[in-house]
Amino acid sequence: MFRRPAFRAPFRRTAPTPVRPVTSLVAALALLAGSAAVFPALSAAETVPNPYGANDAPVLIVLGQSNAEGWGAPLDAADSAKCQSLNRVKGLNRTNNRVAGATSATWSQYTCVGNNLGQEHVGGLNYNVASATALRWQRATEGGTTLPDLNVIHIAWGSQGIQDTDTDYGPNTRWWPGRDPSDVEALFPLAMNTITNGLRALQAAGKQPRVIGIHWNQWEAEAGNASTISTSHIQQAFLKVFDPLRTITGDTAAPFFLYRPRSKAYNLASTEHATQALTAISASGPYKLLDAANATSAAGTLLYQPTNAPNFGIFTDTKHYSADVHKWFADQQWKTVFTDRQYGAPVKATVNAALGKPATQSSTNTTVVGPHLAGLAVDGDLSVSTTASLSATTSEAQPWWQTDLGVRRPIRSVEVFNRTDGGPNRLANLYVMVSPTDLTGRSLDAIKADPTVRTIYVAGSAPKKLTVPVGADGRYVRIQLAGTNYLTLAEVQVNVPTG
Repeated sequence: MFRRPAFRAPFRRTAPTPVRPVTSLVAALALLAGSAAVFPALSAAETVPNPYGANDAPVLIVLGQSNAEGWGAPLDAADSAKCQSLNRVKGLNRTNNRVAGATSATWSQYTCVGNNLGQEHVGGLNYNVASATALRWQRATEGGTTLPDLNVIHIAWGSQGIQDTDTDYGPNTRWWPGRDPSDVEALFPLAMNTITNGLRALQAAGKQPRVIGIHWNQWEAEAGNASTISTSHIQQAFLKVFDPLRTITGDTAAPFFLYRPRSKAYNLASTEHATQALTAISASGPYKLLDAANATSAAGTLLYQPTNAPNFGIFTDTKHYSADVHKWFADQQWKTVFTDRQYGAPVKATVNAALGKPATQSSTNTTVVGPHLAGLAVDGDLSVSTTASLSATTSEAQPWWQTDLGVRRPIRSVEVFNRTDGGPNRLANLYVMVSPTDLTGRSLDAIKADPTVRTIYVAGSAPKKLTVPVGADGRYVRIQLAGTNYLTLAEVQVNVPTG
């Protein structure tokens, strides 16, 4: 189970001197007032000050289910056409990046279509925070503002839950952290790996990533449960997703947007539990709770009509938000950056602290060609040659591998590289453990019971690369199987922030 990291205040700083003057009266009023209703419509060009340096790379992350995808809110004709020419917005498209255990990310022009790594409706041409912010960013640059490219990571899939106990949505738990990471439709491990790869690719290109917002628009699956689930149960289930997301971005103070449940189309008791859980989480840290009841049109008219059931002025079909509501959500993201001046703290790059460090294992397989020594998993060679680069134990109960970093380090994530030349399913149902002290000679049960050890269980088979968020300090890192098998590793990387 992930432990919730300590919170710190959201990143804020005094705005630098604008590179360009604010030439639009409407934009100037928007900046002064800080009201979403004052912002011009998305279809209009606008000018804002540029707070970024030449190498900065603002990153927007949008995750969740159908309302994060934009079901029922198709783009109008003008925005649909504009979505094909967003040359100042980059995304991770499905063709190159929708791969379980991908070892890299490929950024390309964002086109709305094909840039949701989850599930797309209406060909992806919908209003949501990702598309609406991308359109606004593009038009700001066309209106005279010099901004760096916006980089969008979007993963959303309708009706998906976060709990393994979500009985009514049993097959639809793609956001549950316990899903098999080798399944490309397991959204949690896909997001962990994709975000890591995306940020690393920007850094490799000489860019400085700045996470301007993480949006989590998901709760319907839990509220749709026929049996009532407690508020505390839902809250802990959410945090098992939120804490790793904050850890993997490398910026735990990045604005994290949650969405208050409003639809009455679900089990009302469970909806209230989801509301209470999200409200409690948003009371501290970087969380911002967005409520569609506060949404306004571009003209400033309040959209919510509490007595006008079943759509209440904000839904199209009792549960999916209208285009105007999605635009308002995007307004809040825009306001956070350009009015609240939360530009995104610089995301530190990571270095592999395990490279070349001493390693041990429970046994060494000498029955096949190759030395298969423990040190071969920290030699920097990601190839899968059975004669040169794989560590391997014999087939035994709960085999383990461990490395000593030499000193205690703040560990952001552990990346485990599986063999792909044969027998990749052997690396399955494993524990990743981070400890301040040596774990040699201790049983698996004893380690799991030790509160000083961060223990993370991964069910299912590991893909080519398994990214495991940690967010804890430690000196010793261990990989251990729960069952009986060979433990074979191509490489283990322990990522700590540079500096």
